[in-house]
Amino acid sequence: MQVITITDLNFLINPTLLAVPIDTEQQHFQLAMKQTCMKLPTEPLLDSHPQIDRWIMEIGLLFPEVFQGQPPQFLVDTQFITKLCTNQKAVYLQINTNAAFLRNGYVNLIEWAIRHPVLNWSDKLKLWIATEYLSLPPENLKLTILALHSTYPGKRHEIIWNSQQHEETKDWLMSVLTEQEVPVANQATSQRAIANPTNFDIKKIEEVEI
Repeated sequence: MQVITITDLNFLINPTLLAVPIDTEQQHFQLAMKQTCMKLPTEPLLDSHPQIDRWIMEIGLLFPEVFQGQPPQFLVDTQFITKLCTNQKAVYLQINTNAAFLRNGYVNLIEWAIRHPVLNWSDKLKLWIATEYLSLPPENLKLTILALHSTYPGKRHEIIWNSQQHEETKDWLMSVLTEQEVPVANQATSQRAIANPTNFDIKKIEEVEI
């Protein structure tokens, strides 16, 4: 069983990249955000990384509801995985994202990161996988990008998903995965990495208005 992550796809799209340096500041920021949303202490991390403290404050200004949601309405760093059948074989695509469950079956993915606010291929991949995993119409999903910068103020960008974008993203995925093979070193084989969509009932998640 082959599990493909965004890192694996990035290797396929940019084959000349021999190695991607680890962004420790990004990792520390993501950890601090996760701990903040889970009401866990963050003082030691923020004391040693004052820049991250400023970014968290910016998130609170850009999208204050992030810190007001309570599980299970708002899932932080949750894993979605879905199956895609190419002409050659079946693969599983896996992402980690933050998801808020709104009224009337709508879902809002929320991505906070040190990044550009412009929609990119990994954003589209997350929307496509979330749509498939949750078995929702594409029009029921949207993406909120909270883009931070080390110097400039953060920006909030809203992306509305639709059926056309969904199909175009699937076609793009099919072309990438059909033309090239994921390197063996990047392939995950553990059964524990596979989540069963049938175990996830969106109707049982309480509604929250954002």
